[in-house]
Amino acid sequence: MLIRLLAPGIIEAADHRGDWRFSVLNAVVVAAACCDKVIGMSIRRFVILQVLMAVVAFGSFQVNAAEQIAGEKFTAVYKQWKDLDAQLKKLVEEFRSAKPERQAEIRKQFEGLSGKAKDLQPMLRTAALAAYTESPNKNEDVTGVLVGVASNDVHLDDYAAASEILDLLAKNDCKEDGLDLITGVVAYCTHKFDVAEKHFKLAKQSQAIDRQAEGYLSQIDQTKKAWATELELRAKEAKADDLPRVSFKTTKGEIVIELFENEAPQAVGNFVSLVEKKFYDGLVFHRVLSGFMAQGGCPQGTGTGGPGYDIYCECYKENYRRHFAGTLSMAHAGRDSGGSQFFLVFRPTPHLDGKHTAFGRIIKGMDVLVRLERINDLPLIYVPG
Repeated sequence: MLIRLLAPGIIEAADHRGDWRFSVLNAVVVAAACCDKVIGMSIRRFVILQVLMAVVAFGSFQVNAAEQIAGEKFTAVYKQWKDLDAQLKKLVEEFRSAKPERQAEIRKQFEGLSGKAKDLQPMLRTAALAAYTESPNKNEDVTGVLVGVASNDVHLDDYAAASEILDLLAKNDCKEDGLDLITGVVAYCTHKFDVAEKHFKLAKQSQAIDRQAEGYLSQIDQTKKAWATELELRAKEAKADDLPRVSFKTTKGEIVIELFENEAPQAVGNFVSLVEKKFYDGLVFHRVLSGFMAQGGCPQGTGTGGPGYDIYCECYKENYRRHFAGTLSMAHAGRDSGGSQFFLVFRPTPHLDGKHTAFGRIIKGMDVLVRLERINDLPLIYVPG
């Protein structure tokens, strides 16, 4: 890791040009004009009607063929996925009663199969999206896979990827179990708190809400109020355009941070000083937890080191900033014990407000943050049962 300071009409025409039916209709108009001169109006109408019926029938055939192709592709990929699922489950069962020497072999086999499942997942996602787009809500396996993949996206904090699936399902009025909970979580994590509240309430009514979402819902009014205040601050900051920025260069890409110099001057000053000294060069994110945050800034790479001194917390002041998705905050082992370690949160974390000093936010590269490898985390690969 390196951290450095940073001082409308053409669409319709295009659509028609690529549509074979548009070309046929043009031909019909021309043919009809000729018929009108040669054989009279009634026969002309008959010709138009017959050709149009043929166009509609052939168009219907093309749609059905597309549905069949998309469905066949999904079936083929899903079969591979289920085969891997069966093998993985068999290894898990065998592991429970295996001797230590055999368990080592099983672990190696499990890792290999898990790798294949991970590689297959993008293909399964693409095939399921295509099949569902062609035939919404007609295949339970397709719908179930999409909900499962979206759930896994949420686990990996990739809310943009989850939204692609959830928006498609919502557009087609999908009623799959668990959708309200997942949709609520994604909305909450992307600061759409009114949408989150609606879906959390629906999930609660159907008794499909979990403890974490219950917590989010119980504090939703405070969170919405805090977010409104945060938006006002961001608007003022954008108008002034005078806050310092830093660039994180990681193996996954660049993350640009704007620092809250007005509310946390000491944390910002300390951080900028360490950046200028190249303190962070070569350090790693030693702790990356799904649904929470990525922590770095430890010279030992273990979470036990620091710069050799402590700084005061600034989260006890009245104007302290709160933790929303992409917030940069100080890590510490207790009040006024921060130094060089920091963390970036994947989603709003109100339980940290007033306990850790938020001193910046991501303005570019949130997609890079979510791609960081999880460390000290519980692994999850979605495998449909």
